[in-house]
Amino acid sequence: MSNMKELCICGIGPGHPDYILRAVHLEVKAADLLVGARRQLETFRSYAKAELLFTGKLEQLKQDLAHRQEEKIVVLVSGDTGFHSLRRFLQQAITNRTIRCIPGISSFQYLYAKLGLGYENAFKASLHGTTTQFLSKLTEYESVFLLTDRQNNWKTIAGILVDSGHSQATMHIGNRLSYPNEQIITATAEQVLQQDFSFSLCAVIIEGVTNTKPIQHP
Repeated sequence: MSNMKELCICGIGPGHPDYILRAVHLEVKAADLLVGARRQLETFRSYAKAELLFTGKLEQLKQDLAHRQEEKIVVLVSGDTGFHSLRRFLQQAITNRTIRCIPGISSFQYLYAKLGLGYENAFKASLHGTTTQFLSKLTEYESVFLLTDRQNNWKTIAGILVDSGHSQATMHIGNRLSYPNEQIITATAEQVLQQDFSFSLCAVIIEGVTNTKPIQHP
């Protein structure tokens, strides 16, 4: 057994406390320090743990963690540890601790389940800070799942689909997933382009050609 201090990366799901695994609660309970964004830390405030706020600055996080002496640090990440989380960065940046991961329910798992769809043959990508070319994937996979940012948002995606001749492709747009004010919209790319939703960061699933009318899922 290693005597190195430990860092455990915990996926806390799409957001609602009901979707956090019991295993994550056990890790938090045993932690000497909790690291996460403000909303993530607030979720576990009842444990009264020492906290380190992550503001999105990776190098600052690396420096902060390098000087911590706590035996057990838990880093909270949204969704799942294996899908566009801090895991890769932490595994490269933190070399003086044993690193473990506890998985969480990812945004793509949640949205596919809500829609009654499978993701065995799905292409999954993030558009955060990039313009991933997803058009070629539409013919290779049954569906394409995209995490959006404010620049590469749902309307940008709809515009790209329409401009490329995929105006009848179905888009499922999920906003505030798992929260009481969750919204999931289903429409063709052409219909989506004519709408004005106040969705900033959201998840999008694109499927094949259909003529469905926009529907609001409960």
